[in-house]
Amino acid sequence: MAPSDHVSRTSRRMLVLVFLVWASFAVGCSGVLQNIGARWVTRQIGEELDLDEAQREATRAAVHRVLASASEVLGPRLELLIATVDRAIIKGFDEKNMLIIEKQIDILLDKGVGWIIDEVAPILATLRDDQIDHGERSLNQRLDKTREDLAKPPDERSEDRQDKFVEAIEEWSGSLSDAQEKALRTYVAALRDEAAHRLAADEKRLADIADTLREHPGPAAVRQALWDAWKDHEDWGPNTRSPEERRADGRETLFYVYELLNAKQKDQMSEHLHDMYAQVKSFLTAASDS
Repeated sequence: MAPSDHVSRTSRRMLVLVFLVWASFAVGCSGVLQNIGARWVTRQIGEELDLDEAQREATRAAVHRVLASASEVLGPRLELLIATVDRAIIKGFDEKNMLIIEKQIDILLDKGVGWIIDEVAPILATLRDDQIDHGERSLNQRLDKTREDLAKPPDERSEDRQDKFVEAIEEWSGSLSDAQEKALRTYVAALRDEAAHRLAADEKRLADIADTLREHPGPAAVRQALWDAWKDHEDWGPNTRSPEERRADGRETLFYVYELLNAKQKDQMSEHLHDMYAQVKSFLTAASDS
């Protein structure tokens, strides 16, 4: 269920990420929501931003609050999303149910991100300039892998994209036949590569947030800057396709892949979905009981 860059992000985003909130806005939405605890998350954030002890304590308390309320805030929406996706896997994906799924993901993520922003904004508002510089450098380094990929020859980049595409599908469907893999590789080779535009947008987003923090405007302004960055995170600049166009292409990619799979592979997709949900549900339950 992760056939393209957009669709693979969608499947990962279903986990609703709690790790490194600033990175979520500045460098794309990626992270983990399983097998983590407040101390581990606090340590990672503390290292990224070089927090002092008082800031670490405030971060630890915020992480505890987020984890404790995760099940209540996210659980019902996640359960609805899983049911909708599973029904589409069984009955077939079409434009109508994909738009419903996208809407449910948007609502789930907006709720989760807004909730995290409310916790993180007061802490980010206390950062000194040297801490902001440290955080910007740390997060900028996370973009180096993309820069390295973009420096590869076109043929090598295309091969890498095809490999990742096939791996993403097989994670959901199980092993593909040679004919299926060949079809998928041909399909990916024809997809538009917008990694350079996304990198430029991520770099600008990171710099803009850092510049806002250096003005030390207070928690309310920091909260608004983070929320604005989140709402615009699918906008990769004026010379690229609109978010709506990329989403439409992502849907077409999913339809193509779904029709390529056999009944057994579609059953495997459903099983994988429920395995993912069981892991997240287990985490949410454990977090709320901690």
